[in-house]
Amino acid sequence: MIRALFAALLFGLACGGAPEEAPETAATADPATGIVTMTGAGREAAGIATVAVREVTRSDAFHAVGVVSLDERRTARLGAVVDGVIAEVLVQPGDRVEAGAVLARILSDRFHDVWAEYFTATARRRHAEAGLGYAQTAAGRAERLVADKALAEQELERVRAELSAAEEELASARADVRRTEQDLLHYGLTPSPDAEPRENEHVPVRAPFAGAVIERLASPGAAVTLGEPLLVVSDLSRVWISAEVDEDDLHRLAAPESVEFRVTAWPDEVFAATLTTIGDVINPDTRRVTVRAETDNADGRLKPEMFATLTVASGTPRQLLVVPAAAVQDLAGESVVFVETGPGEFRRRRVVTGAGFDGDIEIREGLTAGELVATEGAFLLKSALIGLPEEE
Repeated sequence: MIRALFAALLFGLACGGAPEEAPETAATADPATGIVTMTGAGREAAGIATVAVREVTRSDAFHAVGVVSLDERRTARLGAVVDGVIAEVLVQPGDRVEAGAVLARILSDRFHDVWAEYFTATARRRHAEAGLGYAQTAAGRAERLVADKALAEQELERVRAELSAAEEELASARADVRRTEQDLLHYGLTPSPDAEPRENEHVPVRAPFAGAVIERLASPGAAVTLGEPLLVVSDLSRVWISAEVDEDDLHRLAAPESVEFRVTAWPDEVFAATLTTIGDVINPDTRRVTVRAETDNADGRLKPEMFATLTVASGTPRQLLVVPAAAVQDLAGESVVFVETGPGEFRRRRVVTGAGFDGDIEIREGLTAGELVATEGAFLLKSALIGLPEEE
């Protein structure tokens, strides 16, 4: 009787009722058999809920901690293409830019040289074109005179040699123009015989593709040398997940392979990725190897340097039994659940558990699929068994 009264008081307190008002018949507990019995009203008051033991298919998995990083194939680290002085920087970190957008401008002495070389080459080409036209006319006239026996064959050969020389001169001049055009294009300038250099006196730094400005490493007035870093632009529509995996787990990896990951910013969401690269070198200090997964990021929620936990499923999928983690209680150092064996009757059952995942826990021994176990209120059932005084 004392056991029944103690259990009733427990459930009365759990649902907010006064201890003296809890009905004695709400619950009875027998620690010897591990059975707790309660009335329908007592069960409802205690909030006892049950779920069926489920059978699921799952592969063994392991986790690796990593970070979200830039996709280096979609990242441009822009450097100075010429020695000079930064005239202006038009962007800030975080700005979105389109392909070809001017991000900065450099003032350089080299600018004047390339324009001068280009105009010299175009002038030489015009002169060579005129020379070729004159040589072609002279050759045609000489051929007619030779045909009329009014000019010696030797003179025709000389004229033809001059025509060949004019053709070579034009080919050389055109090559010079192409070279100087390439120089201008290299500096981001548009070659045109009608260009006004004074209106194009800065070498632009352009975005090679659409993306976001990640870093700004230069400021107006700063002197820069060829190759000096200026800006970092990245297309963040796709990112990498870089993680380290223990040497002992390498045999469980394959590439390409579908994997999952989570980030702390979106704790309830599982993201999909593809494991694409397994490093070739073990870090001698950590005994780990770096792996890389790739994932789409069209909505931009994944930010570089976010912490990420990579989950890699490995091995042959297997059938296993699971229950909600709340159903498993620790009782005297053992893992137990409370199985509903009849209306209002719950029997303690020792179980052997496995890994936990997604709010569930694997049951390796002690249950069969379809059995009903208490989830909500399982702690109160345990308390009814361990918190009761002995009979007097």
